[in-house]
Amino acid sequence: MELIDDEGRLFGTVNVIDALVVLVVLAVVVAGAALVFSDDPEPEPDLETTHATLDLGTQPDYIVSEINEGDAYSPGGDDRITITDVHLTPQGNEQRVVLRVELRGERAGGSLQYDGAPPRLGRTLDVATDRYQVDGQVRAVGDDDALDREAATVVLRDTLDAADAREIAPGDEIRLADRTVATVEDVAVYAEGSPTRRVVVLEATLDAHRQEGERRFGGTPVRRGQTVELPAGDYDLSGTIERVGDGLDRGEAEVLLSDVVDVETAERIDEGDVIEVGGHRTATVESVTAYGTANPDRNRVFVGVSLATLDHRERPQFGDTYVQQGSSISLSSDAYDLSGTIERVGTTEERGAPTTRTVTLRMEEVHEDMADAIRSGMTERRSGETIARVTDVDVDPSVILIQGDEGNLGVYDHPTDRDVTITAELEVRETTSGVRFKGETIRQGSTVTLDLGTVTVDATVVSVGG
Repeated sequence: MELIDDEGRLFGTVNVIDALVVLVVLAVVVAGAALVFSDDPEPEPDLETTHATLDLGTQPDYIVSEINEGDAYSPGGDDRITITDVHLTPQGNEQRVVLRVELRGERAGGSLQYDGAPPRLGRTLDVATDRYQVDGQVRAVGDDDALDREAATVVLRDTLDAADAREIAPGDEIRLADRTVATVEDVAVYAEGSPTRRVVVLEATLDAHRQEGERRFGGTPVRRGQTVELPAGDYDLSGTIERVGDGLDRGEAEVLLSDVVDVETAERIDEGDVIEVGGHRTATVESVTAYGTANPDRNRVFVGVSLATLDHRERPQFGDTYVQQGSSISLSSDAYDLSGTIERVGTTEERGAPTTRTVTLRMEEVHEDMADAIRSGMTERRSGETIARVTDVDVDPSVILIQGDEGNLGVYDHPTDRDVTITAELEVRETTSGVRFKGETIRQGSTVTLDLGTVTVDATVVSVGG
């Protein structure tokens, strides 16, 4: 049988045109039924993104080493958190981690909803990957995908073991998880009074970031008085911030120091000595004067030095000490240790103009052997120069009162004690406040010590002549 006959009928019975009309009607009915009985299609979600600063607090090294930009986590649905910036700072034995993250979520109620709620300040968010799981608090929300970083130049001060201080050098980088978080730009090291401790003052550049308008290094505000930790591997420094925005302000200060040291130490101090601490120059000796004392094994020394100072405070500092009269300065070298008092600032010479004075001295009730040992022509010398010369010696018996048998008092010569009057020419320095000998002002009634080689004389000044 033919499919369509000569009259256009389908299978010889149904007209083709009628059949097509029927099919079209059926298609419309089926489509309408599908619309009636099927569910409405789901609309596309209205997704938004924003950025937030997430403070993870301190984390151990093994966690920090795994955290990287690009790490992402989805708490469910289309919500997603992605790390866009990582900021590390040392804190104790761990590291403080601050992240900048991108948050993706659906907009509802006029704000972005992430994991069921807006990213409010203080809210805790999780970041969980195949390698680690951490959580942190939201500290800021905004459009930027990176933390507001700002390099901060600071001056830090700390006291370290001498061995650690020796390791610090300009150019040292403080690195955490292969990221440079600080760089040492300059360093000054000073003796601290202890042979095993050193005062370290250094200039460092910190990789800081701004949060709520304030520069921070991790959780620490970058301002004076705050403590910053810098673990460099060879040393650990926990310094107090003394200056922000500027580095070490180096200077020089000439001072005159006085100290009493053993004779061997006095002989080892020479003009031109360069004092270094941990490989850093701290002072240069410009002048040395040594005087004998009542103890033949001790000398009083006056040492003029040029100090390497730091001038960023109200007065120049040498280590922890302000450079001013009366302050104590410690100088340490391989040959000697000196802890002197500053006598003068701005000069390395003793006060006054040098001159010669004739001085009369008196000693009473001296044993005759001692009196006989003092002779005219004896001298005291310093650095090859004569500073005192005995020109005359007058010895008289000391007198004593003895009560006789009848109770009467009599004046008699002592059998062994002597009164000694010495005339000496002294090299002194004339000042506006008087005459100074061996760095001490002398006047009637004061005591002068002369080291005459074989004998040491402690005598009272009777008069100071011209």
